[in-house]
Amino acid sequence: MADKTEPLSRRDQLAASIMQGVITASAGKQVNSHDMAQAAVKHADALIKALGTNNHP
Repeated sequence: MADKTEPLSRRDQLAASIMQGVITASAGKQVNSHDMAQAAVKHADALIKALGTNNHP
């Protein structure tokens, strides 16, 4: 069975980077993974909005 993966969107890339930071910052603490993931996506959306549509790829 061949694995087919789609490239990550810019939003997904940002959310993944943000989540890495959140995981690192919360080392040793009990965190809810679902809540952490939702927060990362919200931060990614906010960053995209703040950058606007005139940013470079």
